Amino acid sequence: MPAITNSSSLVRRSSAAAATVALALMLGACGGSDTAAPQPAAADQVKDLKVGATPTLSGLGLRVAVSDGNFSSSSLNVSAVANKSANDAVPQLLSGELQVAQMDTITFMQARSQGLPVRIIAVNGEQSTNGGNGEMSAAGVVAKTDSPINSPTDLVGKKVGVPAIKTQTWMNIRAFVDAAGGDSSKIDFVEVPSAQTIDLVTQGTVQASTPAEPLMSSSIAAGKVKLIHNTDAPGNKGVPSSVYVATEDFIAKNPDTVRKFADSVYAAAKKVNGNRELAAKVAQSELKYTPEQLANAFYQTFGTSETTPAQLDKISDLAVKYGILTEKPKAEDLLADIK
Repeated sequence: MPAITNSSSLVRRSSAAAATVALALMLGACGGSDTAAPQPAAADQVKDLKVGATPTLSGLGLRVAVSDGNFSSSSLNVSAVANKSANDAVPQLLSGELQVAQMDTITFMQARSQGLPVRIIAVNGEQSTNGGNGEMSAAGVVAKTDSPINSPTDLVGKKVGVPAIKTQTWMNIRAFVDAAGGDSSKIDFVEVPSAQTIDLVTQGTVQASTPAEPLMSSSIAAGKVKLIHNTDAPGNKGVPSSVYVATEDFIAKNPDTVRKFADSVYAAAKKVNGNRELAAKVAQSELKYTPEQLANAFYQTFGTSETTPAQLDKISDLAVKYGILTEKPKAEDLLADIK
């Protein structure tokens, strides 16, 4: 039986991991950034970018920008590098292995709360729904087709697999269960490998889990599982679920490059949002999904413009409520000034 981890041990592991990441980043930051130095001319700024991004459909926006030539038309040479995890990507930013990284907004906020010098330069994915019952989204909670679990409140007291404790998925589940009148503190959250989210449910190791797309839609279509609820937070349609991040030093030294990067990904988002044909084409060519895997896929909405402090406040309010952050950050401090 595949190993899973309960929430108490995960909290210890997550704390240790966060401390390790924080130390790595602060050591990297000790090299210093001379933000007072004269801004380099646009021609002298970095044009070759390695961008860490998820190899799943949530990384589709970046791949559309690459394959459609959005970056090359802006004189940028962008290479997508598969992220193992958002936490792994952050030290790579400060070491210079990556110039930009895609990460979920909560992981970014955690990094900032530790005093780490990273800021949002562009939106990647947006929450596609307001968390309504029966709506598909980029990820969801599923259970066996014959399970007695049929609603958010039925998750209370059950073992539910999530990517990790105190992440955006974990937080959003707690939010929609509480909004439905349940007590999310009584859910037994456990960490499960993303590739095994369906197998662990069908085997009975967990009673529900949270597959992402296109694994969720293909498994539902195959009759393996049923959708209980998507993993969107109630009322938060349009907030940035994931963002592109760079170090303050890189932003200060390469403002023209950063602006061109943001403009390019927003232009690509406008092309792919609502365009299943283009989304499927790029998902197959760049992410190596098969037509069968994508037959029923849900393609999330990608951001077409910069986020606002009010949108970030919606996320940080929940993060404080559920103990992910100890205090609410000033939203303006999370954003790069690249205008």
